[in-house]
Amino acid sequence: MKKFLAGFCAAAIAAGCMGMTAMADTETTDKLTSYEATSDNVKLIGRTYRKGDTTILGYSASGIEFKCTGTKAVFNVNGSTGAARIGVFVNGKLVKQGYIKNSKTNAVEVDLPEGESTVKLIKLSEAAQSVIAIDSFEVDGKPQPTEAAKHSIEFIGDSITCGYGVDDPLGKSFSIYNENAAKTYAYKTAQNFGADYSFVSVSGAGVISGYSSDGKINDALLVPNFYDKFCFTWSWFDGEQTANYDWDFSQYQPELIVVNLGTNDNSYTKGDAEKCAEFEKGYVDFLKEIRAKNPNSEILCTLGLMGQELYPSIEKAVADYTTETGDSKVKTTELSVQDNAANGYAVDYHPAAASHKTAAEELTAAIKELYGWDKVDVTDDGVDAMTKDDDVEFNDVVEEPSSDESSESKAEESSSEEAKDSSTVASSSKTTTNPNSTKNPNTDAAMGISVGLAALAGAALVVSKRK
Repeated sequence: MKKFLAGFCAAAIAAGCMGMTAMADTETTDKLTSYEATSDNVKLIGRTYRKGDTTILGYSASGIEFKCTGTKAVFNVNGSTGAARIGVFVNGKLVKQGYIKNSKTNAVEVDLPEGESTVKLIKLSEAAQSVIAIDSFEVDGKPQPTEAAKHSIEFIGDSITCGYGVDDPLGKSFSIYNENAAKTYAYKTAQNFGADYSFVSVSGAGVISGYSSDGKINDALLVPNFYDKFCFTWSWFDGEQTANYDWDFSQYQPELIVVNLGTNDNSYTKGDAEKCAEFEKGYVDFLKEIRAKNPNSEILCTLGLMGQELYPSIEKAVADYTTETGDSKVKTTELSVQDNAANGYAVDYHPAAASHKTAAEELTAAIKELYGWDKVDVTDDGVDAMTKDDDVEFNDVVEEPSSDESSESKAEESSSEEAKDSSTVASSSKTTTNPNSTKNPNTDAAMGISVGLAALAGAALVVSKRK
């Protein structure tokens, strides 16, 4: 009997301890408070768009950043019609990297150290493939936006600026899983000055012609046609095509705008004098548009990494623009062509990570010389050490499909996702002159993009949000 009572008491104590542990876990979860990703709570990075209760991230490296004390941060991220790759940083260090494959709300969770932490989530893949939306984020300490940096830069570019294929070598196929904006010359240049930044970059895009595989003009991917839109994308969100959203330039007036376009135009111009003159006129017109939208910004025009053939035309265009307008705040600088012998190639002969580093050093030196900016000490953010093998799939779905959803529709969704994940960029004659078309031109393996379209599922509120 004594043995029975002793055993019973021990079991009761153990059960009580388990109950307390479960209660402690519940308390930890319960004390997380949900907030909306608005400027009241976070610093908005790059072009973001507020739609209902969500904040949409489109272009490469766009995201949010905040400070808080606590033990955990959870981002409730809603995908769009294509997969998207994201990275989460804590105190300047990349702690989690992975992708979202569905259009439901996924919980992206990171642990925080003791004391105050700076937390940042950015989109590593480009807008053309997909957009994502932050429905809310949860922390157990009140968040505060990080301070605005001393300097700010906007980078306007193409696949090079997107970080196209940088996480795989030549011979692999392009996908969002090997695209990484945090390894680009643009991102690293901003880091070198501790600057705020914004990307406007689309693979295959140009000034008067997107990438052309047949020498004919490709006017489906022209940055001047969509510069005033939130982003260029084939994705839909909440039943709407986000490429149609107008961008409010008052949200971000950069101190400096770096334009790195001309690589894709060269696939059309190819040294032809008349075509180069056409490019120069188009470049002047685009500079006028940039100036109209950013009246006080310095503008620095560059070209390099994948060829410099049109750099003399860029110099002439800037000279013509300055003569015509009297605007002396537009300058030029040339970047070196990538050193493939030393650094190798990334996917489709795009710059490897080491080549992006070299370009960042060159651009940093030019900005320091031209504008007198001071370079800051940059600590290792862990980005270069992370590979695709470190990626995780954020598939902790907050909202499950409704119970009446048929198994047939589920199978169709699964089949669609598998097709998108396995799709590679292929040469195609399908082009469109409408930048807001729902048809993807897939201009070429080296510069094009491949994604299917579908409507997004609605996002669910996890808990009551604080604005």
